[in-house]
Amino acid sequence: MNCVKIVVPVSGGKDSQAALILAMQDGREVIPVFHETGWDHPDTHKHLEYMMLFFGLHLEVTKYAEAPTLPELIRRVGRFPFGLGRFCTSEFKRTAMKRWLDTTPGYLEEWLGIRADEGEMRKRKYGDMSSSELFSLDDLSPKKFPKRIVDRVSVRLPLLNVTRVGVFKIIRDAGMIYNPLYDQGFDRVGCFPCLIAGKKTQQLAFATEFGQQQWKIIQQLEKDVGEKYKFQAETACALCNI
Repeated sequence: MNCVKIVVPVSGGKDSQAALILAMQDGREVIPVFHETGWDHPDTHKHLEYMMLFFGLHLEVTKYAEAPTLPELIRRVGRFPFGLGRFCTSEFKRTAMKRWLDTTPGYLEEWLGIRADEGEMRKRKYGDMSSSELFSLDDLSPKKFPKRIVDRVSVRLPLLNVTRVGVFKIIRDAGMIYNPLYDQGFDRVGCFPCLIAGKKTQQLAFATEFGQQQWKIIQQLEKDVGEKYKFQAETACALCNI
């Protein structure tokens, strides 16, 4: 039996759920990993619990120790995230995941729920790659990980050529349900809302009961960091799109 374990970062969204399903069908030991931001919708946490119960898995949770939640990170940095300053992605995903990989022994294969059809930028970056290929961390994130991690962690992109419709089909065919936030009109179900998503996406989230609680936190953060919160142009981050 192949002793290389599969690591699947899961956000509670459709793509990472589909990647987890495919990983479970591979037959090797699977380790799901969730990057905690303290900014997720309660329904997302419930869905993650459902996924773990469905497969009988234990969910590994990473945290950025210096600032375990997004509001704490914003206060630490002294400003809100923005298009070219996605420190939330950098710390909650890259730094926290790097530390987790560094303390998890053995050879690992990380399966990422990245799809080439998610936008022109991803199509340009991943369009010529294959879902059957194994990549090194340096192939996808050059010089972001130390050699001791790069030497024993490879990466697979199992959903690379799968469409949005195909992702939902993978979930349905496995006899599973998807995150209920999709049926409420939300296309992203990671951070709620993602602060570098577009104005329309954020306003839809802030209009909900939970979103109103989040907006009150934003208003307090404006006072704490001395900066007026501004809606960003429509974009995407690495946390929302796995």
